[in-house]
Amino acid sequence: MLFGDHWNARVHYLETEGVTMTGSADGIDETYVVELLKELVATNSVNPTIGRGPGEAAIARLVHDRLSSIDGLEVRMQPVADGRSNVVAILKGSGGGRSLMLNGHMDTVGVDGMIIDPFTSAIQDGLLHGRGACDMKGALAAMMGAVKSVIDSRIRLRGDVIFSAVVDEEYKSLGITKLVQEYKADAAVVGEPTDMKVATTHKGFVWIEIEVKGKAAHGSVPEKGVDAIAHAAKIMLAIEKLQQQLSSKVHPLLGTPKIHASTVQGGTDWSIIPERCVLRLERRTLPGETVADAMTEIEAILQSIKRETPDFNATVHSPYDMAPLETDASEKIVQTTQAALAESTGTLAPVIGVPYWTDGALLSSMGSIPTCLFGPGDIGVAHSADEYVSLKNVFTSARVYRGIIRMYCS
Repeated sequence: MLFGDHWNARVHYLETEGVTMTGSADGIDETYVVELLKELVATNSVNPTIGRGPGEAAIARLVHDRLSSIDGLEVRMQPVADGRSNVVAILKGSGGGRSLMLNGHMDTVGVDGMIIDPFTSAIQDGLLHGRGACDMKGALAAMMGAVKSVIDSRIRLRGDVIFSAVVDEEYKSLGITKLVQEYKADAAVVGEPTDMKVATTHKGFVWIEIEVKGKAAHGSVPEKGVDAIAHAAKIMLAIEKLQQQLSSKVHPLLGTPKIHASTVQGGTDWSIIPERCVLRLERRTLPGETVADAMTEIEAILQSIKRETPDFNATVHSPYDMAPLETDASEKIVQTTQAALAESTGTLAPVIGVPYWTDGALLSSMGSIPTCLFGPGDIGVAHSADEYVSLKNVFTSARVYRGIIRMYCS
């Protein structure tokens, strides 16, 4: 059974599926949140670089317009590049308090291979389905609902609240890079899907490209050539051994570093010995590991193969990398987020690490802002063929964000 447009029917359906709709629970206007979330998911914001989508222009206008309709917010579009803009809304405090940034991204990955209509915002069994529902429009709607609730409830704050919805997180984080050039805060919460837990750390990554050069020859006389693909295979065997070595490094929340092959390109025809092969690898780094560390590992592999294979010829470089995130659990924002979660759920959850990368790393490293992650959704369904988010968890997240604002900025 799916919802129609009539609100009472939606309320009845959610209640029969175990999701209680109270209209305004703990100051959160759940009607506003669910209707906003449906609009956000129905708006195609596929990243134009990685998913051949229209980008964030339409959803940025939607977010801007919805925020502008809330009295007491200073709302603006922050141009980033090529018609793509962040949306920033500030709730000014009376002064003398801590400032807080609530952050999320508006772009999504592509929709190829999805088994549902990605933009219908269908609700079934208490779950809202559609591209971006989990990653991370559920959190965006919850954050906006929390800010609205604080204003509607006339909660007095001394510190400023900065809501920021950014572009391009799914590719090269152009949005967050631009944001931290202009906006600062004493702390930040990023609404990535953490399955309703508080995350303080995640891995970084290094993209590594290795070009192996061989010598073309007729396939009937392979001894007259140098097989670049065969030499690339030697590298892959060494990468397997490297992963075993990396397993000796263990982070208490993140586990071990990882390395994997992403793409292999080589050869030109059936009867030609390949003169070129390009390997692309991704190395996931722990806090404390650097790009130089990752590159040194690969260079050592290439040198070892060269000593054993005189005609081996390969070069390596890193076209892109991002740092890890690690925020101390003693930071005020971490403790406040835990307290707000406990207040809303009755459970004091331990901090966790997450396996994926987020803009939180740049808020921390480039913006020097203590940052943690908290949001509805399971990363296992983000980017999936049937992406969805639990409305119950979206509403709970809104209450948690409201609690964070009240505790941190008062």
